[in-house]
Amino acid sequence: MSGKSNIDVLKNVKKTALDEEIAKYVAYHRYYQRLIAIRIISEGHSIAEAARIIGKSYQTVHRWAKTCESEGLEGLKPSFGGGRPSKLTYDQLIELDKIIEKTPNMSMKDVHILVNEKFNVNYSLKQIGKIMKKLGYNYSKAYPKFSKSPKDAEKQLKKLKRT
Repeated sequence: MSGKSNIDVLKNVKKTALDEEIAKYVAYHRYYQRLIAIRIISEGHSIAEAARIIGKSYQTVHRWAKTCESEGLEGLKPSFGGGRPSKLTYDQLIELDKIIEKTPNMSMKDVHILVNEKFNVNYSLKQIGKIMKKLGYNYSKAYPKFSKSPKDAEKQLKKLKRT
């Protein structure tokens, strides 16, 4: 199954458009992975090589290449068959990802408030956690702070650990 394919992935797609889409959708792993596979094929590599590089089966990458040949980049975007569609669009998720990158130490509550105020979308904290995981962030559960703890509790704890 190796060798050069006669599928023209650049039939309906320009390389510059492909590069722009790759840069724009880094946060969306599935679409990004498909774009990378097509990019590898467009540079003259075989479908088998592209599949090996990105860690997918030959059949999967071949299907993506055929879809790209017939439908262009739009055909590579994942279509979600089941469940409720996301309240945030791809572009809004990308914007959210950029805001989180630029703002250090955001908690899930901060992201929850941001999504509500900026995009006028109300998610539960649990759903915000799922979105954060989808974007590649690792948020742990918030924990309550004991109201009677001293202001220098962290310093005291560090001293105890040293002894």
